[in-house]
Amino acid sequence: MNNTILVYATRWGATTETAKEIIRTIKERFEIDIDLVNLKDKRTKNPNITPYDNVILGVSVAKFRWAKEGKRFLKDNREKLNGKKLFVFVSSGGAGDAYKANDMEKYEHLQKKWIDNTLKKYNLKFTSRKALGGRYVGNFADRGDNRDWGVIRNWAEEIGTIISSGN
Repeated sequence: MNNTILVYATRWGATTETAKEIIRTIKERFEIDIDLVNLKDKRTKNPNITPYDNVILGVSVAKFRWAKEGKRFLKDNREKLNGKKLFVFVSSGGAGDAYKANDMEKYEHLQKKWIDNTLKKYNLKFTSRKALGGRYVGNFADRGDNRDWGVIRNWAEEIGTIISSGN
């Protein structure tokens, strides 16, 4: 029941850092080991998720789009994901901005747009989801990193509680 994998697709590294913090928090608090897979790595771009009960998917959202590897993972694994607990997070500067501005209406809109609507396309349901902040790069680098590590750790604890409960 605790076999868990975290797969992720990052563009500039924020999703990788977030994924590692989620794993660290869950392992430290719940003593659950989680396998980590980078979907952009050619050696692991199509992981076998059959032996896992729980799948955590992290995807970078930039220019209003998911990293293509995240969508490919959903498409390739939609049948295998049914019956598993699916936890999904996106790294998004826009979501981080809305959250920090306490604009919960916009924040919830972005969660629905980037997570709920994407999963709906593949006929998938999530156990839990979270739009997390990200790191701005390029022309927007002056906006910095708007991740809230407390929110990330709290969500990781929520995941750990769900996994460890076996429900």
